[in-house]
Amino acid sequence: MRFMRRGLVSALMGLLVSPVWASSHMDAPLITLDDAANTTDVYAFVARRGNDQFLSTALAVYPFEEPGIGPNKYNFDDNVLYEIHVGLGEDVLEGRATYSYQFRFQTAFKNRQTILQSFLGVIQDVDDAGQNLTQTYTVTRIDRRTGGETQLGSCVVPPNNQGIATPFYNQADNGENPAKQGVSSSLDLDRYTAQSICELNDGHLVFAGQRDDGFYADIQAVFDLLQLRGPDDRFDSQGGFNVHTIALNIPLDELGGPQQVAGVYATTSRRSVNVFPQDGGPPELMGPFVQVGRQGNPLFCEALIAIEDKDLYNRTTPERDQELFSQYALNPELAGLINAIVFGGNGPAIETNRTDLAAIFIPDMIKVDLSTGPARLAGPPDDEGFSRLGVFGGDVLVSEIQPGFPGFPAGTIPGGWPNGRRFGDDVLDIAITAVISDLRNDPLVINGPAGDSVDANDISYNKVFPYAATPLNGRSHLHNGVNVLDPVNFAHFGNGGGFVSDIVLTNPSTTTEAAGRVQFRDQDGLPLQVGVVATPGIVPRRQSDSGQVPASSLNVASSFDFVLPRGGTLTLSTDGVGDVIAGSVAVISDSPVGGVLRFSIPGIGIAGVQPSQPLEGFVIPARRQDGINTGVAINSTANAPITLRLRLIDEVGQVVAQSTIESFPAGGQIARFIDELFPDLEAASFRGSMTVAAEGGLIAATALELGGQPGQFTTLPVTPLQ
Repeated sequence: MRFMRRGLVSALMGLLVSPVWASSHMDAPLITLDDAANTTDVYAFVARRGNDQFLSTALAVYPFEEPGIGPNKYNFDDNVLYEIHVGLGEDVLEGRATYSYQFRFQTAFKNRQTILQSFLGVIQDVDDAGQNLTQTYTVTRIDRRTGGETQLGSCVVPPNNQGIATPFYNQADNGENPAKQGVSSSLDLDRYTAQSICELNDGHLVFAGQRDDGFYADIQAVFDLLQLRGPDDRFDSQGGFNVHTIALNIPLDELGGPQQVAGVYATTSRRSVNVFPQDGGPPELMGPFVQVGRQGNPLFCEALIAIEDKDLYNRTTPERDQELFSQYALNPELAGLINAIVFGGNGPAIETNRTDLAAIFIPDMIKVDLSTGPARLAGPPDDEGFSRLGVFGGDVLVSEIQPGFPGFPAGTIPGGWPNGRRFGDDVLDIAITAVISDLRNDPLVINGPAGDSVDANDISYNKVFPYAATPLNGRSHLHNGVNVLDPVNFAHFGNGGGFVSDIVLTNPSTTTEAAGRVQFRDQDGLPLQVGVVATPGIVPRRQSDSGQVPASSLNVASSFDFVLPRGGTLTLSTDGVGDVIAGSVAVISDSPVGGVLRFSIPGIGIAGVQPSQPLEGFVIPARRQDGINTGVAINSTANAPITLRLRLIDEVGQVVAQSTIESFPAGGQIARFIDELFPDLEAASFRGSMTVAAEGGLIAATALELGGQPGQFTTLPVTPLQ
């Protein structure tokens, strides 16, 4: 890990926040029996709308909603009180809520004399004659210091995405098509979502309804004895599922201004007694609400707290965390399991006195520095500088109230998790890296980044309120999302100094669109910012009325979302500007795409390479003579460091040179000529082959041969080792 990233992480313990873990959605025994009250994820980050800044919060419930179920469908529960709590000042340290925002729902039917519970016809507008089941809700703010209540207003819940009945959620406003990708402008939101965003009193903004599950991770592998999978068999556990999400933007002025750190958590409470009328109507609500679920930072209950205390956690508040649960954070059983299972009993995870983990979980509230500018957001495309790895990817903000990282400009703090949590933060990868590292001292020991090989959500997020992605179409969706297919890997690209790379993608299908993402990574396997010009043809999505970018326009980002029409072609050309940079490219899509990467080097020529297949090892023809030299680019597709063993073999089968690269990083890339890979090669010229074998994971490769004359630029075959 390079010094700069080490320095960024090394100050985490000087802040009020620390790395945390992801959510499995199945945290405690009793709450798994109550889906409508089962919290899945809580989000909190600083956002901007016009000239105003907000604490943007969200609570998602009802895990693993299968899109398009019927005749009954998933809804918020009238018997459940949903609450988002915000602590300020000393309340953050004590685990107390300063303000609580309560959401109470009421369900009504236009016609009970029918089996068509939800949809009487195609819904043109929210709550029109076609929407049989309609939910409305009220929002109330409770000042916990005084007990005062303020009614902020009410709003309506949009329909779930069924398909034909709800066409405006879906691409081309057609219920047969997959759900619409995220947007960058409120004007581009789908009709149902836009109609269900409500302005409340005192400048609050609210939305409640079905959304795509924004959490992505291979939870099956995590809880299957920690047997994490590689990129060749990656699996997004939440891919293809929806949840029900409440989003609330709270003006910073209503919280006392930006010069503070807020703590956010959520609870769900259920009426203790229900009486069912004889006429078959809805149950009458009686008795007090009793808390049945809560969540702050994900996976605290699932992965740290023992079975005997999991249900107790859901019934208590953060005020009692120090008393009841601090030992689970200080001495995490999970660290020992990682050491024993993943590392064979000799792992790096510290198992005792984890004051770094206790600093975040006790009390269990998400900490958000309100003094920064707005957080960078994931979307189509991601904001410049956004990294799903947060601080581990160099994504930082500037605080006006915290000193920040030593050795960096004053106030430099994480841009996402663990400073709040945004849609798109890859909390599992951050978590795994944090657990196997030692974050208690300065300098710190950082092992990684590591992860589960699931690096993207199955649909892009919105960069505008309510931020969560469009609910998936019950008629057209896939489980495991964009990760159903193996990525299309290019082991090398280059840009700068006139060096240009064109990524050309084609959709072979004549019946369906292909949607996905192009991701650029540096030689350490981390997101790499690249200037890209969209050439004529289909182009990556970004903010515009048409969803297309003129050929002359420029994006600078590490990833680009795209949609390819049936039989369509997309070309992304790097801009060739600035210093030379190099790395690898991965293309993730929801249906098969073809591709070629075309290099253009001034004074040398043009060559195209096919996608690089992940292999355990390979052999290429190699030579260095008469101005001709062979080069190879190697890209790790493993999720942990690996070892590379290289050999040069002459034409009679003799090994003339060999080299070893230890701790080649997960996702890492190297591009070298043979005289650079084998500096001890004694012969002035060489003809033969080069073999590369990987230990601990798979690799992809591209091989090229440069000649002494302009235009002598040839791609070479990469043959798997037997």
